[in-house]
Amino acid sequence: MRKFLIAAAALASLFAVATVAQGNSVTSPMGQIQTLKTTHSPNKAGKGTNLSVTLSIDCPGKQCQAPPAPVGKASPVTRTVVHLPKGSKFGYKAFPKCNPAKLQARGTAGCPKKSKVGSGNLTADGRPVVETPVQGSVTSFNGTYSGGKPRYLLYVIPELSSPIVLVGTLRGTTLTIPVPLIPTLPGQPNATLTKFFVKTGGKIKKGKKTINYITAPKKCPSGGWPYKFDFTYENGETLSPTDSAPCKK
Repeated sequence: MRKFLIAAAALASLFAVATVAQGNSVTSPMGQIQTLKTTHSPNKAGKGTNLSVTLSIDCPGKQCQAPPAPVGKASPVTRTVVHLPKGSKFGYKAFPKCNPAKLQARGTAGCPKKSKVGSGNLTADGRPVVETPVQGSVTSFNGTYSGGKPRYLLYVIPELSSPIVLVGTLRGTTLTIPVPLIPTLPGQPNATLTKFFVKTGGKIKKGKKTINYITAPKKCPSGGWPYKFDFTYENGETLSPTDSAPCKK
């Protein structure tokens, strides 16, 4: 039960939003609906920016999982691949770096103060073990390198259990985040992350120079900056919602 609440909160801290912003949705053959919404603030081409991502998953009135999962419960995500717009630049080299092991062991106190690059919240569905939604907070950090690749960390604190760390690896403009399954009780279905919001950005001074964690592409297409998220689910399905973040030249 404790592991479920930790995982649920971790995934929940990726998704606890009171109202999910309208975005683009895709539906799987089994009726699972995944929604994606991206925005930049400020949204001027070539300038430092904060990226907000809002996600939600639902399966209204249908069974996306085999019993004993309740009707309407979506299948959990096991892997997320984020495709950022080409031309996006990142200042992770200049920012202090947080070791995921120290973050897990000591919490936010285990990371350099200026390694924090974002925050958000989430909600998870733990039915039938937990009938009410599990909520939590999420804090993002600039992570230490692994295999020469920068990492992006999500520190989730559930309202009912212990914190959990999700570790994403950035290759160019592609961020891959493995998502562990969140067990509930033996013989019962895993928890599902249903809503997620995170805002990432920030800046740091290096001498007289200001370095942004995220710099928007120099070009602003007429349709906005394109995003694509590839989701893999426990039931074997995959969905790839897209969205275009509004921008200004």
